[in-house]
Amino acid sequence: MVDLLQISEPALRIAGVVGLLLVIVFVHEMGHYLVGRWCGIGAAAFSVGFGRELFGFTDKRGTRWKLSAIPLGGYVKFVGDMNAASMPAENRTGDDRRADSFAAANVWKRMATVFAGPLFNAILTLVVLTVFIWINGRFIITPVISEVIAGSPAAHAGFEAGDKILTMQGNTVISYDDIPRYVRVHEEEKIDFTVERAGRIVPLTVVPRVTVVDDGFGSNIRVGQIGVKHDPTGQTVRKVSYNLWQSLNYGLDESGYIIRQTGRFLGKAFQGQADRCQLSGPVKSAQIAWKFSDLGFGALIQLMAFFSLSVGLFNLLPLPPLDGGHLVFYLVEAVIGRPVPLAVQEKIFMFGFILVLVFVALATVNNFIPC
Repeated sequence: MVDLLQISEPALRIAGVVGLLLVIVFVHEMGHYLVGRWCGIGAAAFSVGFGRELFGFTDKRGTRWKLSAIPLGGYVKFVGDMNAASMPAENRTGDDRRADSFAAANVWKRMATVFAGPLFNAILTLVVLTVFIWINGRFIITPVISEVIAGSPAAHAGFEAGDKILTMQGNTVISYDDIPRYVRVHEEEKIDFTVERAGRIVPLTVVPRVTVVDDGFGSNIRVGQIGVKHDPTGQTVRKVSYNLWQSLNYGLDESGYIIRQTGRFLGKAFQGQADRCQLSGPVKSAQIAWKFSDLGFGALIQLMAFFSLSVGLFNLLPLPPLDGGHLVFYLVEAVIGRPVPLAVQEKIFMFGFILVLVFVALATVNNFIPC
């Protein structure tokens, strides 16, 4: 007899991973669609996925809603667009002349419509993180050091077992797990701590050492470590419940953390200093989602929050066909008082499109190169 549980469990995990991606895409495109409607812009098509339509329907406004075969993105094709990337039509006839066409809207409405996609991704992240912590609470680990590794940066800085860490870079340390999360991405930078030791407040400064560790997905990555340990016990771990306001603040803090670290990585990448092993292409992202699905629905939801904001930030890069590229065109138009010539847009669009494809290809190949 076939064990139905062995079939259904992987099926549910696959459905969870695909569903995670579809929700992120749907929310992003819904941002474009809703703000476009509020600005009086009509939509010809709303698609989750690319390629051949699997199924769909046309609503009373004439918008074709559809699910397409390749679930690696989506688009809203506004009235008057030449294609799904919202390039304007070459002539000024037909749909392009309609009052509800994208081209007919003033530049600020077009900017708002384009920016709404990444904005809705950020809102999804904030809502997920806020609701998750509101429902589940958080486990807090008392930030007390149980061991200082001999010869480590922490040992040289004067840390001792039993030190209770109060602040890190001027910020109050609530839970011990906040420390390694901050330290690992600030390698070779001075970090100021204050600790409580035998009733005294002691200031300490440490520079994390670059260490190669396994990221848990088969790659070795370079992170910062200072060389302290904490052994959690029943006395040092407690669960804390958050009210709605506290949960919202937590969601804002976590969203800010994701934005800062993403910006930090991109900044290093442009300087040629980023660790390539921390760059995840589509295959690696799918592997991460699959492993998180093994931890349960809650873990997958939290991963969706991270991916959603990351997708929004990526789309704000100033490269056509990404949203950020279109925003640059509209910003220039707002400054000079007329649209960027279509021929120029097309050339820049093609260059940006090739650049994005090359980036995705390199990120994908990179994940198959041993680290």
